Amino acid sequence: MNVSPRFVNALVAPVLMLLALLLPLPSMAGDHGGGGAPEPMVFTVNLGTENYLQFGLILEPAVPEAAGAIAAYRPRIQHEIILLLSGKELDKLRTLEGKKELVDEIVELANHAIHEDQKTGISEALFTQFLIQ
Repeated sequence: MNVSPRFVNALVAPVLMLLALLLPLPSMAGDHGGGGAPEPMVFTVNLGTENYLQFGLILEPAVPEAAGAIAAYRPRIQHEIILLLSGKELDKLRTLEGKKELVDEIVELANHAIHEDQKTGISEALFTQFLIQ
């Protein structure tokens, strides 16, 4: 009767593997209660005639309710950021000071777009990548 345990193992192992693939994994949420980091907005814009800037950006909400406003106004925020970048100088964006100034301008601009301020809307803009070429 050694055939029976082999048969059970051959049947049970694939079923267990299939269930493991189909069952959702537990969320890896941190202390903030969220389900993970938001997807960054990625921008690629011309800087002058020979250079371009590509960067990823995450807008951090000051309060949880602001996340909904960020999502709802995302196209408007992206549009305003692209317009803001059209007036930027390449040499200034290469400096730390220029990048910090851009972050401040993006936070102000995005809060204006969602009709909030830094305490109730967007508290910070974080670059996830920043490439000038």
